[in-house]
Amino acid sequence: MKSTMATIKHIVFDLGGVIMTIDRDQAVKRFEEIGVKDAAQLIDPYEQKGIFLDLEDGSVDAEGFRRELSQHVGKEITPEEVSYGWLGFVVDVPQEKLDYILELRKNYKVYLLSNTNPVIQAWARSPRFSAAGRPINEYFDKMYASYELKMTKPDPEIFKYMLKDGNMDPGETLFIDDGKTNIEVAASLGIHTYQPINGADWREELDHII
Repeated sequence: MKSTMATIKHIVFDLGGVIMTIDRDQAVKRFEEIGVKDAAQLIDPYEQKGIFLDLEDGSVDAEGFRRELSQHVGKEITPEEVSYGWLGFVVDVPQEKLDYILELRKNYKVYLLSNTNPVIQAWARSPRFSAAGRPINEYFDKMYASYELKMTKPDPEIFKYMLKDGNMDPGETLFIDDGKTNIEVAASLGIHTYQPINGADWREELDHII
């Protein structure tokens, strides 16, 4: 979904499916390996369910999630196993997309708005995130992470918070997300939107949009 662009000053990226290519089925398989037999019912590409959602909306921290997951499966789950499961989502983080984002920052304010959690962010905010050895926070002017804000997309409140906090005019803001519902909610608030598919190289299309 795209609309005629006004003067864009702010560009907001989703993480999973846009900046990094994700594989929900791989994450499900990994969690099943460590004993979460109902992983397929709890894990979603866009918004998690049950205790998985609790981690992403900040209701529990990483250790609380580990304890609850251990109780859920009836055996002790280690922090390493939790990390192994969550990082199953990550297929690839193309360096060329990250380099493109750095170029955008010369002319635009660039942000991240992501349903994410402290386990994935422990990896992302380390040099392991990119081939260039730079953590994710070095690529954005500011990051809005669901677990830190205690709310998740597609709740309109997370978009409203971001707009206010970043002093963004919706008509001057472009939001890029692979989730249909997230795009629809952003558009309903007057934000310009672009919905690439998971793993697509959207750089040329984005050049045309802005």
